[in-house]
Amino acid sequence: MASQFSELSVLIVEKNLEDLDLLRQMLNALGFTSIQVASSVNMAVSLLQEISVDLCFLVYDLGPQDKNGLQVMQELRAAGRRLYSTSFLLVVDPERSRLLLGSPEHAPDAYISKPYDQARLRTQLEKLQRLKQVLSPVERLIDERRWQEALDQCQRIQQQFPALNVMLMRLRGLILLELESFAEARDLFEQIARVQDKPWVRVAIGIASYHLADYPRARREFTQVIDEQQVCTEAFTWLARLHWILGERNQAITLLRKAVMLQPTVPLLHAELANRAAMSNELRLAMEGFRQAVNYARYSAFQHPDYYFGWVRVLQQQMVQNSGQQPALVEEAVRALESAVHDFLDDPQIRFRSRLMASEIYRAHAEEKKADFAARDAIDQFSRLNLDAQLTLLDLLVDGLDASVMADQALNWRESVSKQMSSVEWGRENLKGMLSFRKKDVDEAFRQFELAWLAEPGNPGVGLNLLQAGVELLRREPDNSVLLRRCAEVITSTQYGVMSRRQQQRYQVLYQRFNELVSPAEIA
Repeated sequence: MASQFSELSVLIVEKNLEDLDLLRQMLNALGFTSIQVASSVNMAVSLLQEISVDLCFLVYDLGPQDKNGLQVMQELRAAGRRLYSTSFLLVVDPERSRLLLGSPEHAPDAYISKPYDQARLRTQLEKLQRLKQVLSPVERLIDERRWQEALDQCQRIQQQFPALNVMLMRLRGLILLELESFAEARDLFEQIARVQDKPWVRVAIGIASYHLADYPRARREFTQVIDEQQVCTEAFTWLARLHWILGERNQAITLLRKAVMLQPTVPLLHAELANRAAMSNELRLAMEGFRQAVNYARYSAFQHPDYYFGWVRVLQQQMVQNSGQQPALVEEAVRALESAVHDFLDDPQIRFRSRLMASEIYRAHAEEKKADFAARDAIDQFSRLNLDAQLTLLDLLVDGLDASVMADQALNWRESVSKQMSSVEWGRENLKGMLSFRKKDVDEAFRQFELAWLAEPGNPGVGLNLLQAGVELLRREPDNSVLLRRCAEVITSTQYGVMSRRQQQRYQVLYQRFNELVSPAEIA
């Protein structure tokens, strides 16, 4: 059997040196020769972005303040490197493993527990390798994102190995979610539920239902999984988003507070909580959420500049409400902006936004010389950006320098840059959308805003235009799932830190209008 394993490569993610040495000795005895080690999630993800391995042992508990081993799979997916052809084995005690069954996308291939037993380990690895040999054709296609071919291959393997029916149906369901074939995906997961009613199946049904705008069904599925004490990032995240789009702000925030208590090292949960709290004016909660999102996302696939700028936006609001704490808040804001520039390797857009916000911070603290210097630097940084970036950041520029010595220059830049909007794809579609909206051709405006959004996802100006057109269409088509899905996407994905003050105000107005359209139907 040593020859079976001798060609396979292994990565062990473990912090305990004694346990690491024991597992490595057992693997060597089984014939493994290529064994690498990572002591943290960030180290493992960094390594797996460079190389592929056949087996990856993920120790769940890496320390009270450290990310857990399961987050390797979450972060690989976020980085676009989640390889199905790699076998992931989660090392966790049996009691806890029963609470980690809620994820359809991040489930390990097998669970093992300490203390390690060589005979049991050999049996598990042999079984896993036989399974992987059968599934390798479809897993390779999934890794290459050849979705239709992967679906066809699933069907062929199912016919040959009917005992693997549930496993292959799961893969088909995940592929259908990727293809946004939500109705078909839900039908498939419902078939699985009739055979094997597991928490991950419920979460998958909930995700499909959410995208189909079947909000009552999505709520039931996610709530059931959470009530079963499952520690599942997807269940908490999607249910919180559902609460939010239905106008249930308090429920969304309460749920996310529970989620970060259960999973304190998951940056996505901290960011979701921070964004919801900031948009609900719960500033202390938002400030802590952005701090933790920055901390746990740093140097990972989840690192996002808007976490830093959201943090500073909240500090700005705190400065207005707590004038006695201004010096400490200014110092924290400046440090956060410096961290953004450092952590994103002096990205020109980040440097511009950092200097722009620094000018606002200093002006709010009556440090006019520093504010004017930062404002001039912001204009200089803006002038060096490419046209696409200038168009994206134009509203931030004008809003941020509104009361500064550079206000007139900012307006001049808006006039000159706006004239060139039609020269970039998303800008061209956005302009067409605005013209159609003014002509009251809202259907065409929505279509064009959607094209702009797909070309430039996350752009707040485009997103708000799309949301406004969507809300108008929903007045006459309240059950249109395509409209609901796209509006919900804008509402839940637009980051607090990326919006100017005027955009934040517009977001709140449109968000309220959307709530008024969807909440009554949900209550009924």
